[in-house]
Amino acid sequence: MNWHRPAGDFTEGLNGLFASVTFQDDNGRTQSYSTPYVARKITEDPSHDTTVSRVYLAALRSGRNTNPTIAVVKAIAKFFDERRAPEMPPITAAYLLGVEEVEEHEELERKLTDRQVRTIAMRAGEMTPAMRRQLLRMLDALDEQAVPAPTDRS
Repeated sequence: MNWHRPAGDFTEGLNGLFASVTFQDDNGRTQSYSTPYVARKITEDPSHDTTVSRVYLAALRSGRNTNPTIAVVKAIAKFFDERRAPEMPPITAAYLLGVEEVEEHEELERKLTDRQVRTIAMRAGEMTPAMRRQLLRMLDALDEQAVPAPTDRS
């Protein structure tokens, strides 16, 4: 079986993973992972500092929010990749974004050319893990509000 990735549609790709990556319950029935469960497991994962609320993940699944951070995309991909069937191909952030790994790297480089983005990244690198988690929660809260910020041309 192969993943059929809708070209360029994050929401469809994400929902495709929810539908395709399943588990057997105690009665042997095939079940899909719930949005709250996935959000909780991503947040509890000690291998990264990414937190995802069930509301934010639901907004991504519904298409109300279509601009997740790369850290969120990687955390989602990691959750599903660790639970995919052995015969399935690896699930990556590039799959969810509908890009090749090279394009993902180029996009990151493009974003880092912005002075403000670099400044934020440098300051975040100096923070303690607890401070970074708090900052990520604040960013997630801003993402959930989905209020477009005015463009700063400085």
